[in-house]
Amino acid sequence: MSVGTELLLGEITDTNAQYISARLREIGVSVYRRETLGDNRSRLTGAFREALGRASLVIATGGLGPTDDDVTAECLAAALGLPLEFHEGAWEDMLEWYRVRGRTPSPGDRKQAMIIGGGIPFRNKVGTAPGQAILTGGKLACVLPGPPREMIPMFEEHLVPLIQSTFTDLVPLYIKNLKLTGIPEVKVGEMIRDLMDSANPTVAPYAGRGEIRIRIAAGSEDLAEARKMVAQVADEVKSRLRDYIYGEDDDTLESAVGEIMSRRGLSIATAESVTGGLVAHRLTNVPGSSRYFKMGMVAYSPAIKATCLGVPDEAIWKDEAVNEETAVSMASGVRTLAGAKIGLATTGFAGPTGGTEKEPVGTVYVAVSDEDGTEVERFIYTGSRRDVKEYGAGRALYVLWRRLKRSRRKPQGSKEGSGQ
Repeated sequence: MSVGTELLLGEITDTNAQYISARLREIGVSVYRRETLGDNRSRLTGAFREALGRASLVIATGGLGPTDDDVTAECLAAALGLPLEFHEGAWEDMLEWYRVRGRTPSPGDRKQAMIIGGGIPFRNKVGTAPGQAILTGGKLACVLPGPPREMIPMFEEHLVPLIQSTFTDLVPLYIKNLKLTGIPEVKVGEMIRDLMDSANPTVAPYAGRGEIRIRIAAGSEDLAEARKMVAQVADEVKSRLRDYIYGEDDDTLESAVGEIMSRRGLSIATAESVTGGLVAHRLTNVPGSSRYFKMGMVAYSPAIKATCLGVPDEAIWKDEAVNEETAVSMASGVRTLAGAKIGLATTGFAGPTGGTEKEPVGTVYVAVSDEDGTEVERFIYTGSRRDVKEYGAGRALYVLWRRLKRSRRKPQGSKEGSGQ
């Protein structure tokens, strides 16, 4: 249960629900329902009663602060028919938090030290509001702070061990994700359809912006056995889709590109028009990217494309500089300008206005240039301006990754940059 009117109205994104559901799945808890509620006493109390009537584990986040509309603990206590009691230990923890920061608590802060009778307080090492849990009638109910930086440490340190000690028959899942790009989801489904029929391990593809994630999950009380089951299926998936798999779990396409360039001693410069710097942003999000990233240029102006990147006039005025010749010139021009081994460029129409009869809104050209020459590809995307830019940036990284994979050059000894 995610509590907060700001969540209900869509004013902030509920990342807590995603995190908690994923972690519960990993430790073997089946999540059957998630709901979002505003800061309303009667509705929240009723929701707790309903949840406790059908579930063995109820977790709520948010509404534990010192203001009048923070009523989560109060509503859980009312649903259980139990009193809230002042907890001296929880109050002392709060006083210490304030003391370390040279601050003084307000009278309203004492509200946060009210714990349900018979409940267990969870110390908050990051903020002031403690979490709490109570075991009653074989059911475990817990309330945690709303801010993720407070909720996540408390969930991991206090709640996960409590859940595992309370429900001893849980069968944890071992999960591996394979990351793919450059292939449609329907094609992936066709190539692994027989594997997707398995009940344990389970195999499921999920589509993102130009990428596919294949989740392989096995449940077993023996972790080593679960790992073995997942590894066997993962090896089979890799044998069928090897040309499209760039990494696993937390890997990103930009980190996969960066690893190849670092290993080979390569360097790159980017020239972007339609993507507005998103390619450079993603490349430099990787720690250590200064070893290979030399510079990025956002060249929106036709004059800049011509004077700084050497794009010919005839290409500039053809379809408003959205064409193969412009992309090729931008890639080779920025490569020369930066003295980089690789140049990567994008040009196109992000919309919603613009476009020509030949090159409609959504058209994106991607070009990559290196010592072996330059290749360019044209794509057409639908969606908002942001969609086109993000799809275009992702496709540019895919074209670069594919080029690097196809290259047979031996690693070069030198590495450029400071490695920051």
